[in-house]
Amino acid sequence: MYKALETRGDSCNTRSRARRKRAAISHDWACDHVIALIAREKSVSIRLLMHRSRCRNATARARQLAMYLSHVVLGRSLKAVGDAFGRDRTTVSHACALIEDMRDDPRFDDEVSALELRIETAVADMEREEGDDAVH
Repeated sequence: MYKALETRGDSCNTRSRARRKRAAISHDWACDHVIALIAREKSVSIRLLMHRSRCRNATARARQLAMYLSHVVLGRSLKAVGDAFGRDRTTVSHACALIEDMRDDPRFDDEVSALELRIETAVADMEREEGDDAVH
């Protein structure tokens, strides 16, 4: 009897692990998409965006924008965004506050709004493709 319970528990754990792995893959894709988008738009290499050092001001600002978008648009926690960028959650919090303050400038706000829309569209397309794959 106990053996049956153990076996059933193992299959539940396996399914749970598979769900977590699928969520991690989606998470990685979405954050990677934000990083690549910001690298393209701001003409900064992905390597510099992910680099441990602060780098130049333009690179740091691009990284802060990518962290902000990952948190706000993707809904990732500060810790998850920090993990994706190799930073602490408090660094992500600082970046989000800084970008929010910068959005008082109408031109910058328009730029960020356009990036948000592009990310939302890409995520919706990805989710639609995943749904199509599940049906077929």
